[in-house]
Amino acid sequence: MRQTDIAAVVGWCLLTAMMGGCSGQYDGSGTGGDGSAGSGGSARAQSAEEHFANNVEASLGFCRTCHVPGGVADVEDGRDFSLSPTGADDLTHLRASWERLGGNNPTSRILRMASGQETPHSGGAVWSEGSAPYRNMEILLACFADPDGCGAQLDDGVVQDDLLPLLGSSRARHPWKTFCEDQPDSAALPMDPRSMIRPGINQDKAVFFNAWYEDCHEHQPESMQEPATCGEYRAQRDAGQHWFTDGGPTVDGGAGTDAETFNRSWRAWGLSERPDNFDEMYRLRYGMNAAPYDNPYPLPGEDPNATDGGSGQLPQGMRQRRDENGNWTGVIGRNTCFMCHGGQIGDPANGEPLGIQFENLGPGNHNTDLNMLVQDGVIRLLPVPGVPMTLEQLGIGLNLGLLGMDQRGQNNAVGGFELVFMITDYDSVGINPNPVKLAMNSADPHPTVEQQDTPAWWNYSHRSRKFFDAGVSIDSTRILMAAGDTGGLFTADGESYRDYADAHARNASTFITSLESPEYPGDIDTALAEQGAILFHSKDLWALEANQDKPEPLGGNGSCASCHGAYSPRYVNDPAYLETPALEGVAAHISPLEVIGTDRARARELSGYLRDAYSTTWWAFPEGQPGWKAPEDKSRAEELADDGLPPSQRVEGACGWERGVIGYQAPPLYGVWATAPYLHNGSVPTLDQVLNSAERPALWRRPIKELGPVEGFDLSMERAYDHERVGWKHDVLSCSDLPGLILLNCNPLAPEAPSITQMVEGVLNETLNWSAIISIPPDVTPGGIDKRLVYDARQVGNGNEGHDFADALTEQERRAIIEYLKTL
Repeated sequence: MRQTDIAAVVGWCLLTAMMGGCSGQYDGSGTGGDGSAGSGGSARAQSAEEHFANNVEASLGFCRTCHVPGGVADVEDGRDFSLSPTGADDLTHLRASWERLGGNNPTSRILRMASGQETPHSGGAVWSEGSAPYRNMEILLACFADPDGCGAQLDDGVVQDDLLPLLGSSRARHPWKTFCEDQPDSAALPMDPRSMIRPGINQDKAVFFNAWYEDCHEHQPESMQEPATCGEYRAQRDAGQHWFTDGGPTVDGGAGTDAETFNRSWRAWGLSERPDNFDEMYRLRYGMNAAPYDNPYPLPGEDPNATDGGSGQLPQGMRQRRDENGNWTGVIGRNTCFMCHGGQIGDPANGEPLGIQFENLGPGNHNTDLNMLVQDGVIRLLPVPGVPMTLEQLGIGLNLGLLGMDQRGQNNAVGGFELVFMITDYDSVGINPNPVKLAMNSADPHPTVEQQDTPAWWNYSHRSRKFFDAGVSIDSTRILMAAGDTGGLFTADGESYRDYADAHARNASTFITSLESPEYPGDIDTALAEQGAILFHSKDLWALEANQDKPEPLGGNGSCASCHGAYSPRYVNDPAYLETPALEGVAAHISPLEVIGTDRARARELSGYLRDAYSTTWWAFPEGQPGWKAPEDKSRAEELADDGLPPSQRVEGACGWERGVIGYQAPPLYGVWATAPYLHNGSVPTLDQVLNSAERPALWRRPIKELGPVEGFDLSMERAYDHERVGWKHDVLSCSDLPGLILLNCNPLAPEAPSITQMVEGVLNETLNWSAIISIPPDVTPGGIDKRLVYDARQVGNGNEGHDFADALTEQERRAIIEYLKTL
């Protein structure tokens, strides 16, 4: 034992001996351990030791989470206040800490740090001035300083309630789902917490909101309204589930592919016959993942109606169609929703459980390979001019190298939306590439071919707005259907597309709202996770010296939770964090570009003109707004012409595109362990690197799985997943390691800089918009297409910078926060 500890023990023994005769009563009034009303009724403490045992020791359990050997507070500045891991001799440790921190002076640093009077304190202001734990500690420390006056101090002791746990997660369960589990169909639904996110909500709280919810359906028919009862909720949810998994876009979009042609896909892989593991190879080559539901198709020679649909299993993103009588047709449709939202983690082919089950549908597909899918489709299907054969039949391969979608696992959905807006009518969604609106959009240069990493659907239930830039309200259901009926999109009047979208959008939204995040499948260090819960909710990153010169957030307490929402039961129920516990896990914070610092291209992908114009389109629910005129009430000439009006002269809808804060919406973090890679463009392979930007590689490749000539990303939790850093294992590469032509990969003047090709692409993309897609030739050298398996942060829109305020965390703090995030 150190000399200071020995002195503390001796001093404490003398102190307790002198205080043995204290007396008095406590009336039970006061506040609880979190500042709320206490339970009351307890007899007044007879001594400082009894006061400690009755009213202080429980509060130290919170401090002990971090202020123990090996805890996040076991650093030079934190060791002045130290407790034992087991709680043994807490009084002795507390007295020694009080002395090390200079006594009361006149207010002890123990109180100043814990109440926020002195910063930074990683645990935040856990004891506000006047709260029960503050007052009880104040009494005890006064007894330390003046044993003779202790009796009078004890009269003011306050009974505290037990603290709520630090760990716990709803796993993104929406309140409607929980409420309706044991309610009849007639039960009225509680308020959707997302609809509470309006200006003024949670003002001056630790969690900051500025991504406002908008009610889009005020003037819409009853069939498009959100559910009001449990019966309506179940009906909409089940109809949405059916649309996504047993019909929907696979039935209504496009001609489809007959099973015979599908079963011949192996010919584009360089094989001489159909392999026994065809289904697995198909998924691996195109990044289309295992469906956690029955998804049959007929093998060669099978009658699908004699074999329950067939013996084969299609991936998510495809579905065999039925006819009007429910019979299987042998025609396979493509579900464009699951192409990007049908993700997978875990590899059942190697005996691992599939980490994404039916209730967790919709994780982003960080594996999809659109380039390879299009390349093989061209080889298999398109005829050669002048020859009655396809490229497949001629045995000819082709590397399309499509720019704008040349990296596996990414998509450019917003660029696709922009293209749709430019060539279809704003009001009818019929074909109308009005040259005036094209000119107005082009006059505002902006990037157009940037990629994004698809977010998980299960967090939809805790967002107030959609998309990385908080573009539209979560109630803007029509945009969900942008790819829902691609077969009916490009028509003269757009009527069938509009009707289809409005018939299914609400059901689809309610189904997505019902999804839950998956539980982390590995072991969790509970003590470390509890430290992480405190840091996540309380540590003010901008109070640290390393961040003094960084732009500050627009509000909140500067913690992770201030942007990403509160999850821990202790903080969710703390009125300093949320106005109501119903806002658990809701993330409604747009971080300006200068604060978040991440790659700007995605946030700038919609021009200022198109942000304004979008807010006047059919997508923005203009029906019922003053001055609105329905497409069927306008002449064809009027309809064709009015797209060319400046947005200020058009009727604005109920739900416009975000035009206030230009930046990125911090996502809810339920199931974040299953959503690697990270940041909006998927540029960071692990959570550890999100919190430590110096460790982010510019060029990296995930583990590859090979099945004969077919290769793709390994999805195995055992082989490919990094449980310590949380995310994907990866190899760090240099430009000379990349496949294809080295002149297209490396800048001869600066190897770490973008290649000459990438620089030209960036200039064209920023100035001439869509020209980059057709102006830059692909790398058609042998192996060039395999660059799609490498993440290249040098590419325009792929930057891995930003979110670097977390660099100020210590290694132990990072470990603790990551461990906590596993529990969500």
